Amino acid sequence: MTEYGTYDPPAYDPTYAITMQRAPIRPRVLLPKGWFHNVEGPCFDQIKCTERDRDLTSHGRDEPIGSRIMVFGRVTDSDGNPVRNKLVEIWQANAAGGYVDSLDVTGFPLDPNFIGAGRCLTDHDGNYSFITIRPGPYPAFYASGDQGWRAAHIHFSLFGEGYGSRLITQMYFEGDPLLKQDRMSLAIPTERARDSLIAKLDLEKSLSLSFGPPRHVPTPDTAGKLVYPPVRTDEARLQSRNPSYQAYRFDIVLRGPRATVFENKEL
Repeated sequence: MTEYGTYDPPAYDPTYAITMQRAPIRPRVLLPKGWFHNVEGPCFDQIKCTERDRDLTSHGRDEPIGSRIMVFGRVTDSDGNPVRNKLVEIWQANAAGGYVDSLDVTGFPLDPNFIGAGRCLTDHDGNYSFITIRPGPYPAFYASGDQGWRAAHIHFSLFGEGYGSRLITQMYFEGDPLLKQDRMSLAIPTERARDSLIAKLDLEKSLSLSFGPPRHVPTPDTAGKLVYPPVRTDEARLQSRNPSYQAYRFDIVLRGPRATVFENKEL
C-alpha cells in the first residue's frame, strides 16, 4: 500500500450517489497469488496513435468552443524511472460542462466539434501530452439532498508495467475555487494527497500568439450598422487556427510513497 493508500477516496460513500452505483456490492474474489499482479503488462508500442488522437481540438470541422490548453507530464514508477510506451487515455466534459454521454443528465449543450476523448503513448522518457479544451464545471447531486458543483477536471486512465498497476484518476486545475467544495476531491483527507491530482500552470510551456486567422463575418456596432473585419496582410492570416494554449503540468507516479491517488486502488 502506498503512503496515500490509507487516504484514497472511499469506494462507497452513502452521501455521494454515484459511488453507490459503482462500488462492489459482493465480496471480492481473491485470485491466486502471482496470477494477476505479476502478469506482465500489455505492450502498446504497436498501437498507431496519431497526432489527431492526442489533439482533442482537431476532431470537428471547425474549432471547438472554449479555451485551448495543453496537458502534459511524465509517467514514472516508484523509483522515478520512466514508464515507456504506455497508453494514456483521457475523457472530459466540454467547455459548457457537458459530456458526450447518453447518461449525462445536465442538459448542458454539446459541442459538435468536440468529442471529449483522446489518447497517446508515453515516449522513451515517459512523457505524454494532449491538446484539449479546458472543461467546464457541472452540478453534482448527492444522496443527502445537498447540492454542489464538480470542479473542472479531466479523467485519466493508463497502464503501468503490469495489469495490476492500471491507474484511473482525475486531474484538477491549480487555483480553481470550486476545489474548496468539490466532494470528490474533498473525499481525500490529506492536502498532500489532494495536491497530487492538481495540475500546475506552466507559463514557460504555454504558447501565446495575439494573431490568428482572420474573421470574415461582420459584427454590428452600437448603431446596428454591420462592420466588416479589416483587410489583413500579416502572415498569421494564412493560419487555419490560432494555436495558442495555456499549459498545465500533471506528472503521474504509479506506485510508491509519492504515488498519484487512485480511484481504483483495488485493481
